[in-house]
Amino acid sequence: MSLTSPNRGWTLEEIEYDSGQLEGIHADLGKLTDAGGNAQIVLRNIDGGLEGRGQSITLVQRESGLLATRMNPTIATLGRIADVVRAYGEAVATHARTANDLIDDIETAHAANEAAVADLENARSQQQMCTPDDDASTRSTAEQDVTDAQSSLATTRSALEGLWESWEAAYALWDEAYGAAIAGLVRSDGSTLSDSTLSAIDALANADTPAEVTEIWDSLTDAQRDALRLTYPGFIGNLEGVPYLDRMLANRAAYERVIDAGPYGEPLDTQFENLGIEINRFQGQLLMFNPFEQPQATAAVMYGVTIQDENGDPVDPLKGVTNVNVLVGGMFSGLGDLEAWGQSARDLNFFADGYNDGTRSATIAWYGYDSPNLLTEHTMGSATEGAATLSATLRGLDNEVSSSVTTSVIGHSYGSTTAFLAVGGSPDNLGVDNLIAVGSAGVPDGYHQTWTGNDPMDYSGTQVYASRAPGDLVARYGEHSSFGHGTNPEELPGAISFESDGGTVPKVGGGTEDGLGTPGHAAHDGGNSIWGWWEEGNGYLARDSESFRNIAYIVANGHAWN
Repeated sequence: MSLTSPNRGWTLEEIEYDSGQLEGIHADLGKLTDAGGNAQIVLRNIDGGLEGRGQSITLVQRESGLLATRMNPTIATLGRIADVVRAYGEAVATHARTANDLIDDIETAHAANEAAVADLENARSQQQMCTPDDDASTRSTAEQDVTDAQSSLATTRSALEGLWESWEAAYALWDEAYGAAIAGLVRSDGSTLSDSTLSAIDALANADTPAEVTEIWDSLTDAQRDALRLTYPGFIGNLEGVPYLDRMLANRAAYERVIDAGPYGEPLDTQFENLGIEINRFQGQLLMFNPFEQPQATAAVMYGVTIQDENGDPVDPLKGVTNVNVLVGGMFSGLGDLEAWGQSARDLNFFADGYNDGTRSATIAWYGYDSPNLLTEHTMGSATEGAATLSATLRGLDNEVSSSVTTSVIGHSYGSTTAFLAVGGSPDNLGVDNLIAVGSAGVPDGYHQTWTGNDPMDYSGTQVYASRAPGDLVARYGEHSSFGHGTNPEELPGAISFESDGGTVPKVGGGTEDGLGTPGHAAHDGGNSIWGWWEEGNGYLARDSESFRNIAYIVANGHAWN
């Protein structure tokens, strides 16, 4: 049952937390802090008491003292993080538990209130059916039934309102604690900033929507924005509502710091190297960057935009853009695939712009979740996690662009599962105009308890397109073997199917040519198996495939070629 609180407009949802895990993290941080302190004692003893003479002894003493001093900021940071975790854990244990305990009571009270409303309507209907010919007892009974129903409704309504007030109060206290924890983590490095800038961090961390973040960001001075972007690039670079220019500048700074502090071992070193190629050689802009997200690094790279003009002055990256497209990968996708997906993003911009002179496209290669593997693909776990992040990205994009910009989300395989849950499970359509599935492993079945309660998926305001190659057995297996995503997107009401088995496709500049058929499930290279036999350039998102040209035509013209 999907309900919204009457006063604050908050969705009734369970707050997920693990008090034991938070306590464990706090204890581990305490152990690290103590170990650091003990190490300092040893180093200080070496500095002041190591016996012997000579250059080597002097060097060891000096280096030990310097190392002990350099450890101070790290130990202090660990202590501050531990304090944040402890405070949030205490708040969660109190307020989140209280809010969660009220959910069943609210749903029960809501059902009772709905029944009372129906009883009152029925009583009034029965009263209206009375005629002057009915005896006084019948008319009196009907009148009393209405009175009793009104009294019952007043009772259930009062009970429901009281429960909502209690839930909103507990949820607000948890939300406040969550915002304080975010702000505390951002400030845990102990950087010295002005009081007004520190207050801005608190306000940004507690903002509930991208629009609120934008309002706060716009209220800051240029100096404050520069200080936040340079001091806390990881926070600013991933905060929806901060203008894309500032986010891209912050994420670039964050990326360079990560590279300077490396190496980290595989697979991160190769992933970061590939990311560097995309942002340096191919002018991709980092819209999202979480290099040490577990269990895999996450990022989003935007192609077809620039953040400075020929003079090196900053410019709005979305100026003149008419279409923004988001590519969402499926099973096994990650930053290691960025070379292929970045190429698809650039190809999509090229063909979409070539198919319509009035189009200027920008495309995001989005790696914002822990994509599933063979063991987890059948479930909705990865999709639920990914949809939360993707919906935030799309809501931020909707806040960033004007309503005249067309937004298209393209999901391959399990990426379509994630994308359809994000859009269909949100209370609005997130500003998404076109939702496109290729090689879909199935989309959510009707509703998803965590997101929509008993309400159905809602794709209203969004045009759905879908295609599966005739030989794509993997996609069909994913659909039919799933628990929660067993719906073929081509069968959704109003969905439009397009071809991917090879055929005539439009050429840029006019005329037609032959488009390649996709033999199996691959996004780029490979055949029908998960790893593929290495046929090249015929996957759903390969530039010369019929599927990909149809996608580009949809983006450019609002309908498929065939």
